Amino acid sequence: MAPTNRRQFLLTSASIGSGLLLAGCGSSSGSGGSSTKRPPLSKEPGHLSILEWAGYEAGGTKAQKYGLWAGTPYTKKYGSNSVTYTYIVNDDEAINKAREEPDGFDLMHPCGYDVPNYVQADLLQPWDLDLLPSWKNQIPELAKLGEYQGIQYMIPWDWGYGSLLYRTDKVDPADATGWELAWNPKYSGKISLWDGSTVNLEIAGRLLGVPDMDTMSTSQIAQAQQKLTEQKPLNKFYWSSEFTQLQPALAAGDLWIAYTWQDSYVAMLAKKLPFAYMQPSQGRLGWNCGFVLSKNTKNYYHCHEYVESFINHRACVQMSNLFSYGTSDKTITASELTSKHLADALRIGDVEKALSPPLTYLQRYEPNRQAYEVAWAQVVA
Repeated sequence: MAPTNRRQFLLTSASIGSGLLLAGCGSSSGSGGSSTKRPPLSKEPGHLSILEWAGYEAGGTKAQKYGLWAGTPYTKKYGSNSVTYTYIVNDDEAINKAREEPDGFDLMHPCGYDVPNYVQADLLQPWDLDLLPSWKNQIPELAKLGEYQGIQYMIPWDWGYGSLLYRTDKVDPADATGWELAWNPKYSGKISLWDGSTVNLEIAGRLLGVPDMDTMSTSQIAQAQQKLTEQKPLNKFYWSSEFTQLQPALAAGDLWIAYTWQDSYVAMLAKKLPFAYMQPSQGRLGWNCGFVLSKNTKNYYHCHEYVESFINHRACVQMSNLFSYGTSDKTITASELTSKHLADALRIGDVEKALSPPLTYLQRYEPNRQAYEVAWAQVVA
């Protein structure tokens, strides 16, 4: 089974209230080589090639079709045709394309848990944080995930939670306290986990109480696999598309319990359906992604300007309101979000605490990822 990632679903969108949903830092400074002699910005080629997920194109480009404002300061300055995008649909495809064309991209947009793979493949160089005025607003927990061996290789931008969404009128509140709800036979046939490969092993790891869900031993992986095998008969289906499978089934009442991100919670409340988004006793999962700088880019200064045009405060607020995802800007306030439900789901105002254990366990590098994927393939086989 091919590894998958939540960004596989970014290609589909749905209107929710006044927004649009799109599927799927204080830390040590990385020296981007400000002391290294390099051509000034005026001598750079100036046309950026970016490896990106559909939907995250800069505002002002013809490729951006969802209304995202981020990137607009850059395209206003350098032109709507100043950027070319190459698209990806999952993590493995992303790093494989980067390896195949090491000189082909200036910027890439992986997730934090994948940064070590890019560094080990010798694809990246550090950022010069002094060239990013909005860096001071970064959420520390997310910025830390962009480091490798103390050097800042990724500038975080987008993030979210992974947890269970459930019907409050169908599920007994006493049952809705942790991940074990997905294993409750009382709700057999009304449960749906994501066809999310390693994510499900992480969920089982949280349920089993392993110390680190991303570095499980062979025996711990086997236990997690067994736990998921026990859950499988209760599952109506493993969803693979948030908008064409999961949300319609939730809205129709075919599902009462599902693993998802906070945007589905906002979507269901917009339909005035009685759903709650769980804070499991074992902790939520959390993911984050961001921008990495190609080792071979000839547009060093342009890349910094481009990323600044995404991580500035206005861009971050608008992205959250548009897509119902979190951003790396810790200065966003609840009053700036158009949906109170979204502000509550993201825990705006308390994000730094909310993104830390025991409330949330951010997904990190999995050195034994292949074993996770093999275990999941055996569950669904």
